[in-house]
Amino acid sequence: MTPATDNAPTFVSRGRALIDALPLTAALFGVALAWLSWPDVANSDGEVPPLQPIETRTAVALERAFAGYGYGWPAQQVPPVSVQAFPPDLAETVTDTKKSLFFRTLLPLVLAENARIEAQREDLARAAPSGLPDERRREILSRLADEYGVKGDPLAPATQAALKARVNTVPPALALAQAAKESGWGTSRFARQGNNLFGEWTWDASQGMTPRDAAADTDHFVRRFTNLRASVRSYLNNLNTHAAYARFRSLRARAQAAGRAMTPTEMTGGLEKYSQRGWDYVREVRAMITTNQLSQRVANVRLTPLAERVAQR
Repeated sequence: MTPATDNAPTFVSRGRALIDALPLTAALFGVALAWLSWPDVANSDGEVPPLQPIETRTAVALERAFAGYGYGWPAQQVPPVSVQAFPPDLAETVTDTKKSLFFRTLLPLVLAENARIEAQREDLARAAPSGLPDERRREILSRLADEYGVKGDPLAPATQAALKARVNTVPPALALAQAAKESGWGTSRFARQGNNLFGEWTWDASQGMTPRDAAADTDHFVRRFTNLRASVRSYLNNLNTHAAYARFRSLRARAQAAGRAMTPTEMTGGLEKYSQRGWDYVREVRAMITTNQLSQRVANVRLTPLAERVAQR
């Protein structure tokens, strides 16, 4: 696990007031108005694609919020919502409900961040030789190289090849399984107090929390994030950039070239350095994917624009 850059979005908590104060149908209508009418403030968490921020104080309120969107588990259509933090009482929730709430909370965030990466891949393709003027190509490639840790001349073929391997999506099934494993289904201290879903570290004390069982000479901290989406973004960037996960990226490229989805074995291949537990950890994440049928349940899901969901009702 490695330190990560906190690209934490800002948000307005109007969604919480709507959800807590109104019946479900009225809340849904109110959130739809927010989505359609307040593009620069209340309909977005500040990221692209925009998600409607949700804050809830209890697991029951979170379930009620999801019900207002017709969002169950498993789901083929996922509302564009961004739960800012898990409710404090999630640990006391019945296991099946806790798992359902956890997966539904994470899935829109993973899909949104993957959509952002897909847009970056389109930019990368447009910046291929002869696609754009060199000045514009350099601008696009330099921006991507900075985010994905690629050194060298942006216009060099080697730089573009490295970016092609790194600027890519992560299977939602893997993200959900690792988040569940690393955060104790959203109930760990680091998840509750720091929105850290993937156990990422930092060496900057101002940006992290000290593990309770840390040795006296420990020089790392557990990364603190402003909200859950920031943690998801950091995790995806971690898998896409760190040298320890080069084999994962190679397996992903191979599956993509063959035009097929990654298997649970391929998803977890190359992640033996993610945890000090090595291959035992890999087997546990693999089992998490299989036991919860995550490959099948999230294979074809997509984010549905809120206006489209309202029109369907």
